[in-house]
Amino acid sequence: MPTISDINTYGEVLEKLLLLRYAPIAMKLIKSEDEIPESAIRPKKDLGEHLALCQAFAMVRRQRKSIAMLKEDHWCVWPLISYGLVEFQKGTDYYDRTVTAFLVEDPQKSREFFEKHYPILEKDKCIGFVLAPLNTADFLPDLVLIYCRPAQLRSLLMSVKYKTGDILENKFDAVDSCVHSTVPVIQNENYKITVPDPGEYERGLTDEDEMIFSVPANKLAELVEGLEVVSRYGMGYKGLYMEIKGDFPRPQFYDDLFKLWSLDQGEIWKH
Repeated sequence: MPTISDINTYGEVLEKLLLLRYAPIAMKLIKSEDEIPESAIRPKKDLGEHLALCQAFAMVRRQRKSIAMLKEDHWCVWPLISYGLVEFQKGTDYYDRTVTAFLVEDPQKSREFFEKHYPILEKDKCIGFVLAPLNTADFLPDLVLIYCRPAQLRSLLMSVKYKTGDILENKFDAVDSCVHSTVPVIQNENYKITVPDPGEYERGLTDEDEMIFSVPANKLAELVEGLEVVSRYGMGYKGLYMEIKGDFPRPQFYDDLFKLWSLDQGEIWKH
């Protein structure tokens, strides 16, 4: 089992290999206020204001703050519902008004969408969560969020394929990214890619060229190891550069196949 020191090192390695603009975010569900680190900001108590979860994410990755959010700290309904922090019962008027607010034309299809696709943790699984930059977190996270460019995401996907021998399957929604990037990862312990939603853009300071890559904590070592191997092969984020060059160097097996097909061979790519 990794130590906090290991987790911090993974954060440093991720930032170095991917040249990340912002810190990866460590996130941990808590069941007691005793689990809140002394370093963590409590928005309502310490700042005198509330935050949407996307804003808390922004403060962690951009300003490298540590933040703890309980029910009273939130300013958006969706994390409260998704993390089971409030009562949200089917059959009530407020339930129906809420689940038909998903930008689905047909109200009945909207209800079905919510029941089929919307991620919700069981009630009382946690009282909240703590967030911190991965390289300075003083707790062991349940998952890690990496805000990245598509080219950096490519390297992450290369690592996943290298270590698992499989392609990451994913489902996308255009809203509620704060819960789609976290709750399913807690539930199924698998990697996930999420499109930042309008709230992330307008209030969470997420750039137009960013995606969110989520990593369950138990796969963090695997991901970093894969990235290191991919980087040594010259296929990591820092090892690629743009050029338009005919007859460019290729791997040996490319040349072997071209020879088999009676096509021209050329310079062999070396990493």
